[in-house]
Amino acid sequence: MVADARFKNKGFTLIELMIGIAVAGVLLALAVPSFQNLTANNALRSSSADLITAINTARAQAVNLRVDVVLEETGSSWTDGWRVKYGAGTTETDQTFSPSGGVTVTQTSGSGALTFTPSGMMSAGATFEICDDRTNETGRQIKVGLFGTVENTAITCS
Repeated sequence: MVADARFKNKGFTLIELMIGIAVAGVLLALAVPSFQNLTANNALRSSSADLITAINTARAQAVNLRVDVVLEETGSSWTDGWRVKYGAGTTETDQTFSPSGGVTVTQTSGSGALTFTPSGMMSAGATFEICDDRTNETGRQIKVGLFGTVENTAITCS
């Protein structure tokens, strides 16, 4: 009886399988550091966007509701998170935000909470630096002016 040639070779040899695993390992070793940088950059970008959103929300709500609206840290520092806190007599609920990943948020000028008045102004401006645990990487500096204007610039974190 003659064997059909189509059914003679099935599957992979052990050598072919080991070469495939080695190639996959090399590709994985090259991809993981890039993916970690991408994840860290996304956490920085997300945290910056959340802080800017909170600032803009607090200002807009102060003007719309005609009450003082406060943006304050939720714990001992801004790195613990922040919240938009509405005045008494409003139906709005406080909104809480927290930084992503290993991101730190530091207030470098201004004193603590930001209070927006019904005119949309603040009594003093503030500056925040948003960085992560990587050194010499690009972070963000968020400056808030007296009229609630926001400047978002790149900085080098130390």
